[in-house]
Amino acid sequence: MRFDSSPSAFPIAAHNAGSIGAVDWNGGSQRLNGVSEPQGIPWARYADAIWRHSLLILGVALVGSGLGLLAARRVSPVYDADATIWINTPPTGTQLTGPIRPQQLLTSVSWVELLRSFAIVDPIVRDLKLNVNYAAPADSVLFHNFTWTPATRSGAYELSIDKHGRDYVLSTANGTVLERGVVGGPIGRKVGMEWLPDPHFLRAGRTIEFRVVSPRNASVSLVSAVHLSLPEDAQFLKITLSGADPHRTARTVNAWAEQLVSTSGELKKRHLLEFKRILGDQLALAEGQLRASENQLELFRVKTITLPRGANTPTGGGISQGDPVVAAYFQQRAALDEIRSEEEALERMIADARGGPINPQGFLQLPTILNNAPQLRSAIEELSLRQATLRTEQQFLTEANPRIKQLRESVNLLETQTIPQITVAVLNSLKAREPELGTRIEAGSQQLRAIPGRTTEEMRLARRVLAGENLYNSLKARYEEVSLAEVQTTPDLSVLDTAVAPIFPASNEAPRLGLLAVLASIALAVGLALILDRRDRRFRYPEQATYELGLSIAGTVPNLKANRSGEFQLAVMSQTVESFRTLRLALRYDFPGDAPIVLGVSSPASGDGKSLVSSNLGLAFASAGSRTLLIDGDVRRGTLHSTFETPVTPGLVDYLHGNAGADTIVRSTASANLFLIPRGTRGNRAPELLVSELMSGLVQDMRSQFDVIIIDSPPLVAGIDAYALGAAAGAMLIVLRPGLTDRKLAAAKLEVLDRLPVRILGAVVNAVSGGGAYRYYNAEYSYKDERTREQILDLATPEGLVLRA
Repeated sequence: MRFDSSPSAFPIAAHNAGSIGAVDWNGGSQRLNGVSEPQGIPWARYADAIWRHSLLILGVALVGSGLGLLAARRVSPVYDADATIWINTPPTGTQLTGPIRPQQLLTSVSWVELLRSFAIVDPIVRDLKLNVNYAAPADSVLFHNFTWTPATRSGAYELSIDKHGRDYVLSTANGTVLERGVVGGPIGRKVGMEWLPDPHFLRAGRTIEFRVVSPRNASVSLVSAVHLSLPEDAQFLKITLSGADPHRTARTVNAWAEQLVSTSGELKKRHLLEFKRILGDQLALAEGQLRASENQLELFRVKTITLPRGANTPTGGGISQGDPVVAAYFQQRAALDEIRSEEEALERMIADARGGPINPQGFLQLPTILNNAPQLRSAIEELSLRQATLRTEQQFLTEANPRIKQLRESVNLLETQTIPQITVAVLNSLKAREPELGTRIEAGSQQLRAIPGRTTEEMRLARRVLAGENLYNSLKARYEEVSLAEVQTTPDLSVLDTAVAPIFPASNEAPRLGLLAVLASIALAVGLALILDRRDRRFRYPEQATYELGLSIAGTVPNLKANRSGEFQLAVMSQTVESFRTLRLALRYDFPGDAPIVLGVSSPASGDGKSLVSSNLGLAFASAGSRTLLIDGDVRRGTLHSTFETPVTPGLVDYLHGNAGADTIVRSTASANLFLIPRGTRGNRAPELLVSELMSGLVQDMRSQFDVIIIDSPPLVAGIDAYALGAAAGAMLIVLRPGLTDRKLAAAKLEVLDRLPVRILGAVVNAVSGGGAYRYYNAEYSYKDERTREQILDLATPEGLVLRA
């Protein structure tokens, strides 16, 4: 990632006006606050981290790949064997007729469950000895006579034949001897085995490794490994089994299909036999119930043969209109009603007469009375005749005529005596008949009420007989059909396609596992490198200076490293000179043009290269014609006097002690315009003298004599030395070294520096490599003809000062 160090790239803060020697100017940049990290994936950083940990990645990748390849060699290819079973099911929508043969025993889904049941799988495991696993397929001939017993112990075993071929040793996989014996006899009795292998296959010196599990455990594993395919409403069940041995897998699938077909036939026959037994019991019971119902109906009819009963067309409730008892009952009931009606009419006529003559016209409305009472009819006819004779005679005779009188007396006698007397006699006769007729009606009604009950009971008994006959006939027909189906029983399943041992494996995970192991180990190594990079406390990337430490990058310095002969290459020295020229230019515009440049150079800890940066920065300013003063402020371990080959005393410490004057400590160097104040004599009080007024006064005095003043300060971790010198200078450069500077330590020291009147000019990244995250910071432009040994500039190296490099 490339960072632009121009003022527009990072926010510029005003310098601290309270610093000593500072002027009122807003051109410097302090620590950056509130700068958020860029969005996106830092690919350059990841690439640098991978390159830096390339040896670790290579080692982890090689180890992981080796382990993966070893594991892949233990993975066997997998073979698939298929068999197809046809299910004899009626087509959808077919009307099922008959008891057994057109119907299937189970539904299609139930066949799948039956195939997975242990009733099917356990016999297969026992017959094919699938609970015995051996290393070589050829060893299968040894286990034809192997029988599992409940006393057999599961586990891994090893059978060893001695070099003479006479004795054997049976032991566990870890070498524990279980049994010793002679070849040709039973083996494994002490661990519950019943095994008598053929001695011809037990050659001298042979070792057979095998593993034994219980048949049920082998069945569970087999069921979990099989794959069944049965589409909805389909008639073809496909069995697919995967295994390492193609021939054993094919035999297992075929045995599984045959076992399913055989079991289905047995289940169907067993189902028919059980169904036939149940139908036989039901048929016998139905026959007994039918006989009992017929006997009850016969006994009921015998008991009620003399009682009235309904016949012909029923009118409801079991009563019939043609029955004479019924007809007589209703006739008597009608006669009783008629008698009661006539009694009421006669009583009303007598009441209306009020002891006088009865009106004979009222009898015309009672024809039944006239028909049943001839005396009354004769009296009425006589009265009518006499009345007619009287009316005829009155036309010719007077009332005084004896004939008229005689007729009138006879009419009056009929009206007042004869007819009323006969009427009363008829009324009494009717009242006398009413109780007798009521008694006869009551007796008839009791007989009629008993008829519906007897009829209902007879019908119920008849229906029971009919139902018993129907049930008996149905069960008898069903029983005969089941008996016929038992003879013609065929399984509902049949094997359509048998399994054949496959030639080519269905899958071989060994190459894929090896490739995955290589890729996974590489991914693990890369992930480990990125994790180590994230947890690395060292300063390594330019964005860490900007976004974590809040420092803009003022310049970078390439790594000065001599070759095997101790010489520095011209290209490296040229890049170094150009880097300090760039830093010089940046600092020039970081200060006012009418004031000298005064700054301190420090680093978070020792070894970051602050003295190298101070020396070469001073040389860069001096080569540009600026009178430059380089002050060795590291009063404890300063070495600038060695770099420029000047006496160490008198120096800064001697001046601060008052043992030397300012003019005596300033030394000229071999480089033009560059002057040096060495550290001076070491002393225990030397760090305390850096905070004195003498130090501030020295800097103030030198400002009027030099254009540039650079103070090589001790590292920030050394104590108050660097903070005191930074406060005296008013500005400071921080030197960071990739792979060496501790970011946490640097952040902590910079927080202390923020509280002081020191303007931080930025960071100088020292000893950067030619590529990686800093490839955009290096100057790759050089002279075309490097064979021309043109003198470029004085350069301070870790080995000392190089004049006119």
